[in-house]
Amino acid sequence: MPAPSTAERPTGPRPTSGPGAGAPAGVTGTLTAVLALACAVTVANIYLSAPLLGLVSDSMGISADQAGLVTTAGQLGYALGLLFLLPLSDTVRRRPLLIALVAGTVGALATASAAPGLPALAAAVLAAGAFTVIPQLLVPVAAGLAGPQRRGRVVSVLQAGVFTGAIAARVVGGSFGEFAGWRPVFVAAAVATAAVGALTIALLPRAADAPAAAPGSARPSYPALLASLPGLLRVSALRRSLLFQGAAFAAFNMVWTALVFLLTGPGYGFSTLGASLFGAFGAFGILVAPVAGRAIDRFGTWPVRGAGLAAITAGAALLIAAHLGPPVAAVGIAVLYAGLQAAQVGNQTAVLASNPEAGGRMNTVFMFGTFLAGAAGSGVGAALYEAAGWVAASGAATATVAVALAAWALLTAADRRRRR
Repeated sequence: MPAPSTAERPTGPRPTSGPGAGAPAGVTGTLTAVLALACAVTVANIYLSAPLLGLVSDSMGISADQAGLVTTAGQLGYALGLLFLLPLSDTVRRRPLLIALVAGTVGALATASAAPGLPALAAAVLAAGAFTVIPQLLVPVAAGLAGPQRRGRVVSVLQAGVFTGAIAARVVGGSFGEFAGWRPVFVAAAVATAAVGALTIALLPRAADAPAAAPGSARPSYPALLASLPGLLRVSALRRSLLFQGAAFAAFNMVWTALVFLLTGPGYGFSTLGASLFGAFGAFGILVAPVAGRAIDRFGTWPVRGAGLAAITAGAALLIAAHLGPPVAAVGIAVLYAGLQAAQVGNQTAVLASNPEAGGRMNTVFMFGTFLAGAAGSGVGAALYEAAGWVAASGAATATVAVALAAWALLTAADRRRRR
């Protein structure tokens, strides 16, 4: 297992004077805030259907299992969008691509709001998930505009937006749906996506419009673009980030999937909406993002990733005792989210910095691999809870991320020996 690259190791404080210090950034505070808002609003579309499944089931007269296909369709659509649409940002102009993604998302959400039955709704949600790769287009754009001196801070703000949107989709979407019904939720999402999309497109600087490929270089065809994805795994920073974040997200989904069963079971007796509100404790994790970003810009991504993995391990271990009462579950969720946020910011920043000219494709491989690991974690968490209960599911999650933390520690030790 290779040692951390120079770019990933702690390098000490960045220079505050001299060449390269205080270089003008290509992304302003206003643009960063707008991009973060766009990430929050659009990523919410991926998770929007989950808190609405009971309402969909009742209004369409279908079973809960059938309604669950809607959420599955959204997740499948997002995976397809990551794999087949996001790589285009390396070879086509970003502004037209962003316009197409926004228009496709808005159209799919509007179609979902008027769906007459389950097949039409599932197809519309699948399309909305596929087009909603907008956050993963904007993060590499913002990272490139920020430059090395501010890349960590800018990526952390956008990731805070992503986490905010994921939490808000479950909490706000479910509450609004209880009040107005599930169809108006999709209408509101379409309007919000159109508004924030138009604002983002208007403010996107000309420097961000060019594809990530170096100027003057030959642009690969679309089939060649897709064929190049597996080869990117030769980049050690991508492999390590996938190992760390895949384990982190798998553990997170193991815990969260099983936790819903625990909270709605006889021990707690919460409703589905009440269980989803526990996700609001993850808002504490959003506060970690700026701290992680500043630490990355000063010390590099490596120590931040280690801290994130350690926090996830601690949070998952604490949640083993979640059956003791709501306060334990709340604290465990807050620590878990905080660690996941730090790990995500650190790992994604390392990936984007390792090969900026293939930023879209690097992000495709990173996010797609992380998504698959998370999906596997969800399945394992549910199966373990069904077979052996909460302690088995949360214990497996703790062990999964502890292995990644051990790998991080071994790489750190190997790097220290090499430098000596």
